[in-house]
Amino acid sequence: MPRQTDPFIIKEWGGNISDRNVQGWSWRLFEGTSLGEPGVGSLRQVISQRAPLILILVLGLALVLLASRVIWLQGWQGNYWRGVAEGNRIRIETVNASRGLIVDRQGKILAHNVASFRLVAVPAELPQDEIKREEFLTSVLADVPTELLLQDNITQLSQPSYLPLIIASSLPHELALKLMTLVGEGTGLRVEPAAERRYDGGEAIAHVIGYVGPVSPEEYKAEAGVYKLTDTKGKVGLEASYETVLRGQPGVRQVEVDASGLERKIFATKPAVAGAKLKLTIDSSLQQVAYESLKRAVVANAGKGGSVVVLNPNDGSVLALVSYPSFDLNVFTIERSSEIINQLLTDDSHPLFNRSLGGEYPSGSTIKPVVAAAALQERVITPSTTFMSTGGVYAGQQFFADWKAGGHGLTNVYKAIAESVNTFFYLIGGGSDKITGLGITRLSNYFKKFGLGKITGINLLGEQSGFVPTPLWKQEVMQDRWYRGDTYNVSIGQGNLLVTPLQMAVAYSALVTDGQLVRPYLVD
Repeated sequence: MPRQTDPFIIKEWGGNISDRNVQGWSWRLFEGTSLGEPGVGSLRQVISQRAPLILILVLGLALVLLASRVIWLQGWQGNYWRGVAEGNRIRIETVNASRGLIVDRQGKILAHNVASFRLVAVPAELPQDEIKREEFLTSVLADVPTELLLQDNITQLSQPSYLPLIIASSLPHELALKLMTLVGEGTGLRVEPAAERRYDGGEAIAHVIGYVGPVSPEEYKAEAGVYKLTDTKGKVGLEASYETVLRGQPGVRQVEVDASGLERKIFATKPAVAGAKLKLTIDSSLQQVAYESLKRAVVANAGKGGSVVVLNPNDGSVLALVSYPSFDLNVFTIERSSEIINQLLTDDSHPLFNRSLGGEYPSGSTIKPVVAAAALQERVITPSTTFMSTGGVYAGQQFFADWKAGGHGLTNVYKAIAESVNTFFYLIGGGSDKITGLGITRLSNYFKKFGLGKITGINLLGEQSGFVPTPLWKQEVMQDRWYRGDTYNVSIGQGNLLVTPLQMAVAYSALVTDGQLVRPYLVD
């Protein structure tokens, strides 16, 4: 059998494909318009002319796109990406300012700072698996006393936030060292040095000083850019009223860190500015004496509470401002105790309440010197005017009694004040069929002149305005007219008249300074 020629062998001497090389196949079949492309004469022309052109166009377009991207990255976006690169190795840290001291008028320290430690968490850096996260936190917090834990913050650790949260504070030195061996870079937890507030004035001055506490999420949002969630701020008392003065101005450190987050170099610093010292008008020794005396009086009379205000009538400086019962400020800070705090919050005697400026009470007989001054000024009476006290007076069919059965006998203004004779003040306040008294309009006007029915303006949060009733108020609120008996009640500090202990101290300062109404203050 003759050997067949391999149809796929190209002869070495053949430079072109010819019909004889591929049996039964001819490239000439594709001449002319057989490719379906107008203007293309042959397959040889398609390969030899068009392919290089397409390749050049593709490569050119790719180069243009690449060049554009480089220009965009290095030009318009250059600063951004340089910032990202710097951010990976440069860390900006806030340097907390030292909170200002609070001292009494003699310079005795009442509030200061002590070194402590706290445990801080960054939720997004904790294990994201719930089981692993709980196991990790349980192992770390096993030895931390419950009263040192901030449970509200712990409940937020499941949220993938990069905002740091304090989960334990006031850590003893030994416990802090132990925790340092369990946490660190990459764990989502870290132990930080911190300054805790300590109060040395005792229960006597608690309502004046107030206390600091962690910044709440609501406060953080409301004062964006002012606080971090790891900051503390004044919550009540002077700590709150003078927050901006006491907290100072935080500083900044710009440091270089390595891939592990460890500090390598300090680039720049802006020192923190410590808070200012607050010097009070309070005499802490007098404050303590007033507190102990008030405590004994309340206990002896089976009372629920009371207040003492000592005021310099010439300038309004407050020498003592006491509210009983009271509490130890340190349970909210360095000696935090959730158990004691809960007891304070639920105590029926309301030890956290500042009665001196927040309590609104019937003035009782303390209003009588003010009524007497008004009657003398309006010439309703003179110093020698007398009335007979026989045990009380009638207003229509209603009897208004003296506190002393049978009355006090013949009484002038001096005796009326000394013995607190109700009848005398009924008559000069509300009058009778035979005697013209001040009447409610003049009475209420004088009460307001003495500072009642409005806040005194003391530099302490929580002050209430009290209340001076009027016929218009009674008609609008109670849908009833004003009676002489209503004026009798107001004239002895009863009925709907409400005052604060601080208001009465200010009113009395006006009595002893020929009408000078001072604005009380606590800070020099």
